[in-house]
Amino acid sequence: MIRTHRLLSLLLNASSLRGMLVDRVQS
Repeated sequence: MIRTHRLLSLLLNASSLRGMLVDRVQS
């Protein structure tokens, strides 16, 4: 379960970083 949790956290981090990049590009 720890491995899956780590993968989920990585996915969340990637999505948040992608959102930040998109906001910068749009602005």
